[in-house]
Amino acid sequence: MSKMKTLFLKYLTILSAGMILVSSCAKKIDIEPEFILDGSSPLASIEQAENVLTGAYSGFIRAGYYDGNESNLAGGAFSEYPDLMSDNLVESRESLGNYRGIAEWTYVSNTDDINVTWQAAYRIVSAANIILRDIDRLAAEKPKAANRIKGQALAIRAHVHFDLMRYFATTFDRNSTEPAIPYMKTFEVNAKPSRNTVKEVYDNIFADLNAAAAALSDIDQPVNGTARSKIDLLGVRAIQARVNFYAAQWQDAINAASAVIAAKPLATRAEFPLIWTDKSTAEVIWAASFETPADGAPFANVFSVSTNRAEFKPASQLVALYDQANDIRYSSYFSNTGGRLVVSKHIGRDLTTNRNGVVNWKVYRVAEMYLIRAEANYRLNKEPEARADLNAIRTARIAGFTPGTETGTALLNAILLERRKELAFEGDRFFELKRLNKTAINRCPSTTDSPSTICSLSSGSRAWAWPIPFDELNVNPNATQNPGY
Repeated sequence: MSKMKTLFLKYLTILSAGMILVSSCAKKIDIEPEFILDGSSPLASIEQAENVLTGAYSGFIRAGYYDGNESNLAGGAFSEYPDLMSDNLVESRESLGNYRGIAEWTYVSNTDDINVTWQAAYRIVSAANIILRDIDRLAAEKPKAANRIKGQALAIRAHVHFDLMRYFATTFDRNSTEPAIPYMKTFEVNAKPSRNTVKEVYDNIFADLNAAAAALSDIDQPVNGTARSKIDLLGVRAIQARVNFYAAQWQDAINAASAVIAAKPLATRAEFPLIWTDKSTAEVIWAASFETPADGAPFANVFSVSTNRAEFKPASQLVALYDQANDIRYSSYFSNTGGRLVVSKHIGRDLTTNRNGVVNWKVYRVAEMYLIRAEANYRLNKEPEARADLNAIRTARIAGFTPGTETGTALLNAILLERRKELAFEGDRFFELKRLNKTAINRCPSTTDSPSTICSLSSGSRAWAWPIPFDELNVNPNATQNPGY
């Protein structure tokens, strides 16, 4: 069976367990084992919409999104790759070379990882669009339940398109007319869309998030339990904060981040290590739920706990930034295993019996909101407010920390430094450097401890934007390629 050749889910199957599969041989949505619904047919009930929503969430734990351990497919495009492609990780001598093309930025339009990422993201969007196609018609049945489902589907659609734009757009300029990605708002089997501009993608994201917030403000029951495995109103605010931050809409970023901060505090030093083994949801706003080894492991291609093999190791320049004796992040993010330092941040939830890297992927945390608000306030010349948020993070993480008094450029540099330290190995760093005017990357290690030979990326490289996949270009005459590919 050949790979899917189009942008969308030409044929979508959603199983009762919530898994989404692509097939060029079938065109059905399995809502329950005994009930089969044609993907182009209207949803008949709120319960069917709930099942499709479950399928949409399951897409996040598949290869090409947050899963880093699915055989013969891509790794974690939005979990592992942003650190592999940055200055946070270096390929180790234990590496099998499976992800060298991504880490060394030598990808081209027919690179499998990029094709799988494109498909995985639009697969989730297609599930959201099936819901949004029918949910208003079903609302009379259970209006508040419909709002709960609709709000999540809108938020999912916005989040996924933003993630795609971070890879495939050449700029994050809020008003740029450069091509970004197609923003898909309908479920269509044979559509051949053009790429929307960056501005148009932002416009659609903000519209979806505003509509999601409105819907989730009037619902029948809480979206989340303690696991924080779905996007509720607080999650929408977190997405708004991040997107506004990238768009340099500083006051809007502050407003959204403040709403999250007011609702959820920073973790204590005792709680912080427990976040990474799922023993605490302190700071967690939304986490993609990995329940069993069958679901995968989000960071397995960096350090595989079950095989004790480190494909990539933490860059020495990153490790040196931490106060190893006093910063709780150091012992939470790294461990000395087998005589070498490895990334153990995502080691797994049971360190005694379940050392397989199965752990929930934390998509949004409160700490990021503090750092967004700190930088946004700095950009608006509100240094005391910026410094207060920066010091709040440092005080929470570093024992005995004396509040800093930085001003001017030193304050901005301190905020950016703290972003790197706090968000290391959370799918942020490559996008951070791209956001900061494509800051050149230089992570060159000694050739005695790494097989990597390409370890610098210039600010003018084509690789800051991924190529549009060959499969998409091959079947869609309206698709265009990024410069340099």
